[in-house]
Amino acid sequence: MTKEYDRFNLETEIQNVWQTKDDLDAIAERIYDDPDGPMTEDEIGNVLIGLSELHNIRCKKLWKVFETMINEKIFKDTYYESETDI
Repeated sequence: MTKEYDRFNLETEIQNVWQTKDDLDAIAERIYDDPDGPMTEDEIGNVLIGLSELHNIRCKKLWKVFETMINEKIFKDTYYESETDI
């Protein structure tokens, strides 16, 4: 059974992907401004590998929602309904 998605689900997933920028900002702050001192190269590498995988997961979820909405013709139906209201 395929879950039904709407534009709000799509918007949520787009916002989640944008979260990666905030994650990168947090990592940069940790690298440059942490009072406990700088991270080691291994720590930085591990954090970046983890963030890369998390970003990939977010993108896959976004694509799943988008692809499901395309297959269910959500965009087409909404477009034509709004055109007939004019």
